[in-house]
Amino acid sequence: MKRFLIIGFMAIPALVYGAGHGHGAHQHGVATLDVVVEGNALQLELSSPADNLLGFEHAPKTAAERAKVDQLVKNLAQAELLFNPEPAAECQASPPLVSAPVWGKGGHSDVDAEYGFNCKRAPATIALPIWQRYPGIRQLIVNIATDRGQRQLKLQPGQAISLR
Repeated sequence: MKRFLIIGFMAIPALVYGAGHGHGAHQHGVATLDVVVEGNALQLELSSPADNLLGFEHAPKTAAERAKVDQLVKNLAQAELLFNPEPAAECQASPPLVSAPVWGKGGHSDVDAEYGFNCKRAPATIALPIWQRYPGIRQLIVNIATDRGQRQLKLQPGQAISLR
């Protein structure tokens, strides 16, 4: 990962959330998406409470819950099911890094996934099919870092990301 991308991801939580408050916040219905655009490279990092994606946060207790977790991991491994950079950018997804929920004490579990796209042109927008697939996400906090600076968007279901 390039130096800019690392610096961008490190700086966003401090600038947007303030000192001592970053991805550690766990709020049902709210997911966070960090977006970094450097040249023609697009990097996305999703973090969400498991409840938003599964409807529960405890360790799976039934065969149906285990199947739901397995399906979640499979779905998260397919970037196009969640994020669609505008077609004019001609982006190709790289294999993602998906972290399945870790079932800890206290009943709170998060899901994290990282996505990379190599594009012929930097995208101006990213459509979000994630809204239809995971209606438990009622707000998406999007932290954006580009060569134009950093900013935050708070999106509601159905909205897309504008990178301009």
